[in-house]
Amino acid sequence: MSRRLGTVLILSLGTLWVCAMGGLHQPSHANNEIKDAQDPVDVIWFPNPPYAVNRKGVPTGFEIDLWRMIAETRQIPYRIRKADSFEDLLEAIQTNQADLAISGVLINENRSKQFRFSFPTASSDLKIYTLDNQEPTAIKMLRILLSRQVLLIFLGLALIACIFALPVWFVERKRPDLADKRKRHQLVFILQKTLLLSTDHTRHTRTRLISIGSLFARVLLTAYFTSFILKVATSETNANSGNQMEDLNFEILKNSTFAAIPGYIQTSILKSSGTKTVDCDVAETCIGLLQSGKADAILDDMLTMRSALKTMPPEPKVTPASEKLMTLFMAFAISDQFGKDPRSREINDGIARSYYDGSHARLSRIWLKP
Repeated sequence: MSRRLGTVLILSLGTLWVCAMGGLHQPSHANNEIKDAQDPVDVIWFPNPPYAVNRKGVPTGFEIDLWRMIAETRQIPYRIRKADSFEDLLEAIQTNQADLAISGVLINENRSKQFRFSFPTASSDLKIYTLDNQEPTAIKMLRILLSRQVLLIFLGLALIACIFALPVWFVERKRPDLADKRKRHQLVFILQKTLLLSTDHTRHTRTRLISIGSLFARVLLTAYFTSFILKVATSETNANSGNQMEDLNFEILKNSTFAAIPGYIQTSILKSSGTKTVDCDVAETCIGLLQSGKADAILDDMLTMRSALKTMPPEPKVTPASEKLMTLFMAFAISDQFGKDPRSREINDGIARSYYDGSHARLSRIWLKP
């Protein structure tokens, strides 16, 4: 009996010791959680102007500056590194190898199943871009001058000279003030007055009636010329508007080769429709492929193209070939693991606050406005 009591006593003391040690270790575990919450946020970025820009190795841009502002005001420590490609950036977020991704990442339903998004940081329009195939102004003017309509106008001027100026000269050539002039001088003088709709060079009733007739001929010729100019201007406007797509016509897209960045939503749209694509790493490279003729078009957001074109050669000129196809929304990409961190909510609060404290508008004027 005494042995049993001793065994029970020993087991009881052992249980109390284990519980005491567990209680001692519990505060230590809580301290570790607090320390983890203070670890630097692992930020990954990839160039995508104007949201993330590589300026001589230093990351900057609209979203980069917005993040820095939020991190400073919220006192969030972070370390930032550049991804080797946009696909690597997405993979780092999907596998929790990074906490936050900055590259103008488009909000998409499929992506929201792989990682989380912050509040929207910016919006833009999706458009198709191609080379501007318009003729140079000099060639266009030469083509107009050599057109049949312009030749008819010159023919009309010649007829006015023959039908109206010559009879006036024949009647008025013996006037005292013209009699001592050479015939060439007389003809040029009468022709000038006739074409300028002047009547002070006529002295006889017959020639004045002829001058009045030339006036009506000139009015008809001017009306024809005006209608021709309006027709040319209207046809140019209709041609430009007719060449711009109003929505994504996949049948037309299949006949073109698009420069596309792997991992982009735009690239997924093109490949899902069977459109041929050629890979490029950043927007500037895509534009280079388009200007060199290795690609026919680019499907990208307006802000990115406008920002990237500023750093590219002006010729060959790249212009939108479509109207706004859809509205795009950009945001920070947040890993699922970091989404459970209270600091992810602070980031959303910082984005929301930037809209009404003026900081978002200030950054927009710097990076997003033309």
